[in-house]
Amino acid sequence: MTQAEGASSNIYDLGYQGYEGPRLGRPAVAFGLLTQTLRAAYGIGRGGRAKIMPFLMLGLSVLPAILAVGIRALAAQAGAGDALEEASPIRHDTYQNLTATLVMLFCAAQAPELFGRDQRHGVLPLYFSRVLTRIDYTLARAGGLFLAIFIISIVPQLILSLGAILAAPDPLTGLRDDLPEIPRYLAVSLLASALLGGVATVIAAWTPRRAYATAAIIAVFIVPPIVVALMAELAVGDLARVLVLASPSDIVDGVNAAVFDTVSPNPTIVAAGLPGWTYIVAALIETAACVVLVLRRYLGITA
Repeated sequence: MTQAEGASSNIYDLGYQGYEGPRLGRPAVAFGLLTQTLRAAYGIGRGGRAKIMPFLMLGLSVLPAILAVGIRALAAQAGAGDALEEASPIRHDTYQNLTATLVMLFCAAQAPELFGRDQRHGVLPLYFSRVLTRIDYTLARAGGLFLAIFIISIVPQLILSLGAILAAPDPLTGLRDDLPEIPRYLAVSLLASALLGGVATVIAAWTPRRAYATAAIIAVFIVPPIVVALMAELAVGDLARVLVLASPSDIVDGVNAAVFDTVSPNPTIVAAGLPGWTYIVAALIETAACVVLVLRRYLGITA
């Protein structure tokens, strides 16, 4: 048995050095995950197909606002701006009802992708093996989804405000007239985004399979309003009044009507006859419950 000739080993100095820069710690890591979640919700940094659904929902949500602003500008030039504004179905107090379905579809499409992918591919232990804790991960992921939904909800409202300011004879007058509406649609957008995003987050976190999670989210948003409406038609009044607070979409309609001090176009809300503050309290309580359930989910996952 002969030894192979010419066998040799070489050691190369590649210049690797230890990291001596600042270590930013948990806040920076959590913030980085939050921004990555927000980008992923809109498909940024992923393939072209991942961008179709979120940007389609965003485009459809702002389309009525753009049309309303354009029509209002033309009407203002013709001297019929005030009459058209009163008759227009596209206003700050009605816009949440116009885009609610788009927001729910966005939740159903993106929440399973954000919360199920890490579980399906088994990368959660990699997150938890470093400085990032389970609470940091949960809040960063949920916060990123919340911001993504909030963008869809608030951008059309901002377009309406900008159109009202530019269409006014004096921009300062337009700002003064529209200023009382700004905190209202801001509050509605925050509460609706938190509640709908929270519900979608719970389902997606507990159902890693994307198809099942998407179907479950759609069902939770669609089925409860139907059940509550049937209860109301069957004259089960007291039960319907209680069930309406278990329907996320009905709660959002009630919050919108309460904040803008209008009559909801939802007949279930009208039939329930609950005071407006109950919907706001229900939205806050259910959002907090969703956060607790998601935290419980990830605290129970072993690395």
